[in-house]
Amino acid sequence: MLDACHLASIRGKLGLPQEQMAHLLGVSFASVNRWEGGQSSPAGPIRDLYLALDAAIKGGNSAEAILRAANNERGAFLYSLFRMAYSRPRRAR
Repeated sequence: MLDACHLASIRGKLGLPQEQMAHLLGVSFASVNRWEGGQSSPAGPIRDLYLALDAAIKGGNSAEAILRAANNERGAFLYSLFRMAYSRPRRAR
């Protein structure tokens, strides 16, 4: 469930202000502000991005690694993010 508190928590774990979170997601500051204020909720691909960010964090990826990936071209960032979020951890040999 992505309620307003959860959205703000994801952003907080990344250490980003709302303006930078909006840039990361490719939306306006007003959208992030409304979502975190509970006036509306992200939908479609933006909801999927929030879920992937949350999964990447829960999967043990650091905020620094996620934000480093975000500095890449958009397609490369999305590939890296979804790989961090949903790939199986490798076993140590």
